[in-house]
Amino acid sequence: MKISTKSISSAFTLVEIVVTATILVILTSIWFYSYTKSISDARDTARITDVSALWSQLSLYKRERWAYPFPWDRFNLVNWSVIIGYQWKMNTKVSLTTSSTNLPLDPELKIPYIYSTTRNRQEYQIAASAENSDSPYTILQWDYRSVSKNVLPNIALALDTISDTDISLPSSKSLFLFDKGFNTLPYDFNTGTPYSDGSSLDQMLSAAWDDYWQNTDLRSCSEINLAWKNISATWSTDEYQTLDSNWVLQDTICDWIL
Repeated sequence: MKISTKSISSAFTLVEIVVTATILVILTSIWFYSYTKSISDARDTARITDVSALWSQLSLYKRERWAYPFPWDRFNLVNWSVIIGYQWKMNTKVSLTTSSTNLPLDPELKIPYIYSTTRNRQEYQIAASAENSDSPYTILQWDYRSVSKNVLPNIALALDTISDTDISLPSSKSLFLFDKGFNTLPYDFNTGTPYSDGSSLDQMLSAAWDDYWQNTDLRSCSEINLAWKNISATWSTDEYQTLDSNWVLQDTICDWIL
């Protein structure tokens, strides 16, 4: 019995089938990764838009009432027994406008964004987690300005507890949020809970130094005190950054007993 060489040459060999299937798997994987990344990028864009919208509403609220609102069901941020700010969630129980429109939620987890304000409610921060799996980072919107060196770079922490939080404790020093940094996130997308890789505050400051906002207009300890920026206990001192006579930042030890 003769077998046609033509039929053999026109049929797929096992090797060709394996190679073709492999190529299809690779192309499908690339398509799926690109698709899921585009979806997460779209949600990140929505988060940035949400945070900007909240900033506009907060600005209007402050102009009308001379202070920002308290966070809903807030807990205290404490440094050596002194309350320096308040934090928790920006949800519908935080009344910003007379509109019936609900405040935005994270587009993936459907949870409120994190909101913090200073103790005199004159400065704020809103925090959200970006979803991009290649480089997760914290999205921050704020008008807060730090004056204390290496003590309180921000007023938003990656915590899910509703209680007084003493930032003077070493365990809290790795929980400050930085924009475009992945050391800490307000919430993890797998668990919905805050995430930290355990980096120390010093490590985070070194890595984010270019993005680290320091005081640019307070010139003395008395001005820091008047601005409610002193965060030391009554019987202690702290190192701050003030402006000298040439408007250059300098380290200053403030003794709040004086």
